[in-house]
Amino acid sequence: MNGNTGGGKVDLHLHSTASDGQLAPAAVVERAVHAGVVGLSLSDHDTVAGLNEAWEAARRFGVRLLSATELSARIDGYAPHLLAYGFDPDSKDLLGFMKECKDYRYGRAVEIVRLLNTVGVPLRMEQVEAAAGDAAVTRAHIGRELVRRGFVRRIGDAFDKWIGEGGPAYLDKAPIPPSDVFKAVHAAGGVVILAHPGTTYPVELIKEWIEQGLDGIEVMHPSNSPGVRRMALKLIEQHDLLPSGGSDWHGPEGHRPGPGTEKVPVEWLDQIEKRCEWKYATTN
Repeated sequence: MNGNTGGGKVDLHLHSTASDGQLAPAAVVERAVHAGVVGLSLSDHDTVAGLNEAWEAARRFGVRLLSATELSARIDGYAPHLLAYGFDPDSKDLLGFMKECKDYRYGRAVEIVRLLNTVGVPLRMEQVEAAAGDAAVTRAHIGRELVRRGFVRRIGDAFDKWIGEGGPAYLDKAPIPPSDVFKAVHAAGGVVILAHPGTTYPVELIKEWIEQGLDGIEVMHPSNSPGVRRMALKLIEQHDLLPSGGSDWHGPEGHRPGPGTEKVPVEWLDQIEKRCEWKYATTN
């Protein structure tokens, strides 16, 4: 778990237009391959809608792909992002759980747009829906539409001024306990890894989630400082957890470096896949 990439590098945290990314799933896979990635996961928010397209692209390029999605929870003032890996993408229970999350996101977006209107920003929900297409509507879609229509210069300005925490159009996420996410993903044969822990969560809280069923921690992420990475590795060693990592890349117009920049070792993908009951999907 020292980051040795002798066997190749992987990127287990990528987003596409199936949620709030900027490129289609196949294009994300292609970018990752050109960056030297030999294995990846498309971890779109609350959906596996882009998985089949990504899988076909992975087959064409001869790289490994493991099923993934990024789910959100909220409890006691904390809103952890939880990466699910290696689950059955046809699991009715998990698909139902993700639909509930997606429906909540839509309702939240409607209310955010209404709040924007009350502070003098004439954005319409139909405009946001057109921008999102078939994807689950997120605040990123709202932010991009605010930029596109000239209300702000950058998406970060939209979050800082209106839709970020503390802003006049901010709304909390759904009150979903992390344990509900663990149960849904485990029932579908997968594992759950805490995404980009940063300095947001006290170690004791992470330990509570481990007791409830958390399987691993995202060690390598652009927002993780060296100290956070050391903390994550220590917890992983102490509790026999799975390490993971990725670029969290949303596309060329995003603020994060491209696919493969974290140089996550392929051995970490091996470890995650080995612990999953459902294997979807690895190329021969």
